[in-house]
Formats: sequence, C-alpha cells, structure tokens
Amino acid sequence: MNCIRISLLMLGILVSMFTLCAAGSPGSGNTINADMAKSKYKPVASADNSSYNEETGLYTLTGNVCIRCQGFTITADTAKVNASTLQVWADGHSLITEGELRFTGDALYAELTENTAWFFGTRCGCERPGLAIHSDNMQYNWQTHIVIFDGHVLYMQKGKNHTSSHLEYDLNKNDIVR
Repeated sequence: MNCIRISLLMLGILVSMFTLCAAGSPGSGNTINADMAKSKYKPVASADNSSYNEETGLYTLTGNVCIRCQGFTITADTAKVNASTLQVWADGHSLITEGELRFTGDALYAELTENTAWFFGTRCGCERPGLAIHSDNMQYNWQTHIVIFDGHVLYMQKGKNHTSSHLEYDLNKNDIVR
C-alpha cells in the first residue's frame, strides 16, 4: 500500500513539474509563441531550450534557434527575444534567409516591427547566386530590400569586384545605390 502511495505521489510531482515547464513563462501561463502571436506580424520561434526572465521580460532561446516571420527566417545558436516589442538579439552563426538571399554575421539585432536587422562581427555578408557582398557591419531592411554595408566592404557581382568603406545596395534593382 505504501508503494502505491509513493508512486501516486511521484506521479503527482511529475505532472506538476510538466505543467510548470509547459507554461513557458512562469506566472503568465504563456509561451514565447503565444506572446508573439499578439502582434500583427505573428512570428513563430523554436529552439532546443527556452526560458523566461520576468525581471527583464526577455525570453532566452538556446540551441538551434529559429524564428520565422513575414517570409524570412532568423537562425542562430542563441537569442534573446522581447515578445512584446519583437526585438531579437541573436548570437553565434546568425543568419537570415529570405528565398535565395542569405544574410550572415557573428551576431545580429533585429526589430521585427521596423523590418530591419543589423549584423555585427568579423565577417558579415549578403549572398545570392551571382552576388556576394561582405563587410564588417551590415544593415538590412526586408521591406525596402536595401542593404547598407560599412567597413572593409568587398562587392563581387558577375565577375566585377569592388572595395570600399561604405556601400548601399538595392536588391530589387540589383544595383549599387551609393
């Protein structure tokens, strides 16, 4: 009889622990996706692990981070996300893919509501078939499709090479803006 009581007690503890873990953000009962679904952009996030910090209001995502929104995908090793302002700080193999476009950097900061991401690190780049542009820093606006490159810019397109300290590129026109 004692064995059955202990088993039922253990089962109760396990169910309680599962309920707490599934809630995502302690106290609110929400998960990052439920919180982000409140915006008109409706991004969806996934990761191997996630946690919520009530003091900062930030979700921390680690391992195979993936955030999908408006036809593009952000991937990284780790990320911090403010689900109410839709700000993303990603670190480690940071990448945005949009169709055949690939934007890379060591780290990125994105404001999903402003349609803009900033990339940082030793090697930031924008690539698609026939085009590769690399620099120290890069800013991408996925609404205007303008990419701004700063610091040691190397531009390669269809056999043409160009270097500069600043370059603005229009992905719609497939040409340098400035």
